Amino acid sequence: MTRPVQPVRILHLEDSDLDADLITEHLRIGGVAHRTDRVWERADFVRLLSRGGYDLILADYKLPSFDGLSALDIARNLAPDLPFIFVSATLGEEVAIEALKNGATDYVIKSRLGRLATCVERAIRETHERRRRESAEAENFETKQRLSAALSVAQIGTFEWDAESDQLLLDSRSRAIFDLGNEERVMADTLRARLVDEDRENVRVAINEAMEGRERVEVEFRIELPNGTVRHIGTICDWYAGHDGRYPRGIGVFKDITDRKNQEEQQALVVRELHHRVKNSLTTAQSVINFTLKTSPSFDDFQRKISARIASLARSHSLLTQNEWGAVSLEDILRSELAPYDPDAMRGQLSGPPVYLPSDLSSTYAMAFHEMTTNAVKYGSLSVPQGVVKIDWQVERQEDCEILTLSWTERGGPPITTPPTRRGFGSTLLDRLLAVQLNGRVDTNYGESGARIVIESRLAIRKPPVVPPRTAA
Repeated sequence: MTRPVQPVRILHLEDSDLDADLITEHLRIGGVAHRTDRVWERADFVRLLSRGGYDLILADYKLPSFDGLSALDIARNLAPDLPFIFVSATLGEEVAIEALKNGATDYVIKSRLGRLATCVERAIRETHERRRRESAEAENFETKQRLSAALSVAQIGTFEWDAESDQLLLDSRSRAIFDLGNEERVMADTLRARLVDEDRENVRVAINEAMEGRERVEVEFRIELPNGTVRHIGTICDWYAGHDGRYPRGIGVFKDITDRKNQEEQQALVVRELHHRVKNSLTTAQSVINFTLKTSPSFDDFQRKISARIASLARSHSLLTQNEWGAVSLEDILRSELAPYDPDAMRGQLSGPPVYLPSDLSSTYAMAFHEMTTNAVKYGSLSVPQGVVKIDWQVERQEDCEILTLSWTERGGPPITTPPTRRGFGSTLLDRLLAVQLNGRVDTNYGESGARIVIESRLAIRKPPVVPPRTAA
């Protein structure tokens, strides 16, 4: 038998010097190395026990000032972990049974002290084993708590799959993912019934191949809940041989990846939309460059015109990026084009309800307004200090669309005696590209007081964008 390496620290409750010496001798003969503090009064027993540092209590049953059962009660309150062994000559069987029920570790009759060393060693060994077990259980509990917290943060559910019974043991997160009740064990068919039809075969093949090769299975699929909600689920499962080697047991995790899938789809949509818009922007720029090149009498004229027109495109793109490529305010586009010539916002008189243009139309409108503003600055009302441009618009709602009618009216400019006969880029843009792309019409008239242009276009019905409130810097 393995003896304790360190001396056993014993608190001995015994009033008889002779009995105390006999007990010490039997421990020595039994090979139990020990250090003993002996007391027989309640106060001394409580004081030393409260101080701590003991491995074992040996107690007589009858004492001058109190009894062993009272000492046992005190020990259970002050040091419930310490082994407590009665060593008495008067401990009857009924009292011994009561003492064991109340928490005593063992009892030894003084007439049979030969078994004392064995009882002490067993009590010490069992206490050490119990403490190691409790420590391991506490560590295991903490590990499970940390794992549970990590799984909870990651929103991952766990499962165990018995392939022989085709049953799954699900934790609470897995049950929540599949919108199941509180029953921990469910048949695999219950989960299969949630699969979207298009994903059933892919899941079946992936699982069967993994089971046959005892390989890890990683598969993503969709499920439809009873309320019609569709979720994207990812699972990873490792397979282990069952008790008979035939039916494997799977241990794995489920994760709701719906948000990730939605983000991936949104990202793909953004990439496609960006490709489309960049292509359109380059096509527009190419058209502007080609036409400006054809209609410019000199390179200097070409350079001046193309710089202004590309700048107009850049301004419209700035508005788009400020609105995250969403809808852009018609009024913002107009003011952006007029701002270089009307810094005080006095000569451009704008009037109309809020209108938000989609990105594919905003660049076209911006180019049109740029040409109209350029003509007004060169030849029309904005070429003289007193001239103004009145721009008003209205929206008429129909069943499937909205009709936007915008009027551009110049006043106070040089009198027009003869309408222009040469068609420049602006006229071509308005009459051809603008009318076709806007699915509407453009009417241009020149009166003595100035030009008047009416643009009518069809717009898809859309709500204005939600603009977050401005916060102080």
